[in-house]
Amino acid sequence: MANGRPGDHPLTDILHYKTMVYGVEADILILKIAELSSDRELHQWWNAEIGWECEPAEVLRRAAARYEELVRRAKESGGETDG
Repeated sequence: MANGRPGDHPLTDILHYKTMVYGVEADILILKIAELSSDRELHQWWNAEIGWECEPAEVLRRAAARYEELVRRAKESGGETDG
């Protein structure tokens, strides 16, 4: 069982420990996705789209698509984003 320490979960490493997991660009996108998502929504996306076996290049592609989707959603609902 995960205990919240570095190396237990990629999202914990990125969000809390600021450890590079998938590469700078992908990790930055995941941080931005976290800002635009609830914790539940973030984890649901990660479990469905990234999971434990995803390659860094694929994480980057999927994170970019998710970020674009969330920015579009925020703009349509009148929310602000940092771009």
